Amino acid sequence: MKIFRKTTVKQIVTEQSREKLKEKFNHKIGQAKKEIEQLQFEKKKLLYQKRYNPPKVEERFAVEEKKRKQKIEWLEQQVKQLDHIPEGSELIEGEVDELVEVNIGDEWDLVSGNRTVTIKDGQIIEIN
Repeated sequence: MKIFRKTTVKQIVTEQSREKLKEKFNHKIGQAKKEIEQLQFEKKKLLYQKRYNPPKVEERFAVEEKKRKQKIEWLEQQVKQLDHIPEGSELIEGEVDELVEVNIGDEWDLVSGNRTVTIKDGQIIEIN
């Protein structure tokens, strides 16, 4: 039988990985700004059509815009913090699902235990 388990992905901070993370965060900031522009366009379109209650439209779009603005603030804070992280530090990049084969008699603690993959400059350097 096969099961999925979560595996933590860690990244060792180097100058190269720091720059890639900054690029990734800045790209996400740009995407969120584009989403805000799109939301504003859609809001104007709906208000122009006058088929919906304007206060409700304003309220709903304000909520969505606020979510995007909070995301931008959080990402900008992450970019600032990257400069203060010393080289060689480990950052948790996320989790991935791992497919694991299990059989009768397997040690459950070994099969279900925490696994980590450590990456440095885009290459796997350790699997625990």
